[in-house]
Amino acid sequence: MARMTAYCILFVALGIALFCSGCATFAMRGHRCNGVPMRVMLLDRNAYNLRRKLPGPMPELKYITIHNTANRVSAVEERNYLNNRRDNVSVSFHYAVDEKEVVQLIPDDQHAWHAGDGTGDGNMKSISIEICRSLCRDKENHLYLRSEENAVRFTAWLLKKHGLGVDCLRMHKDWSGKNCPHRILEADSWDDFKKRVAAAM
Repeated sequence: MARMTAYCILFVALGIALFCSGCATFAMRGHRCNGVPMRVMLLDRNAYNLRRKLPGPMPELKYITIHNTANRVSAVEERNYLNNRRDNVSVSFHYAVDEKEVVQLIPDDQHAWHAGDGTGDGNMKSISIEICRSLCRDKENHLYLRSEENAVRFTAWLLKKHGLGVDCLRMHKDWSGKNCPHRILEADSWDDFKKRVAAAM
């Protein structure tokens, strides 16, 4: 009986391991980064995503790039939209941050298509953080402000994790000239954002 029980436990454990290794959408919860909950929901490693969203290893990490999503939806919704996107455009990002949590889509040691600079340092040598809810204004503006504050705290944690300083922060605009992160640019608050990140480290 004891042997049968042991076999059953082993079988269940093996099944869980196989499921998790084969399903990138498995969400790991419970980890907090500088007080911000983080959920790992990696993009599915299907043929389309491998071709358009998961280009390969990052040769060297030198920067962290800040974006705004230019959307109203949550971090999980941003992740799911990107995971299912099929428009033959190469686009991807590492993290999405909203008022509740951080969602990771791509491992830190893989580069992504987020900076608009082809094979330049933005895409090849920086981790991307998308701040969600940036089209939430007026009565919904608090959702963006809380998302930005979570991004400040998470960015501080990520810089420390990788041994980088605030001088390694970049905006999407720095790489390609795009008006992104548009809320930070509208407010002319990039220097303030960096000071807040430094204070949170």
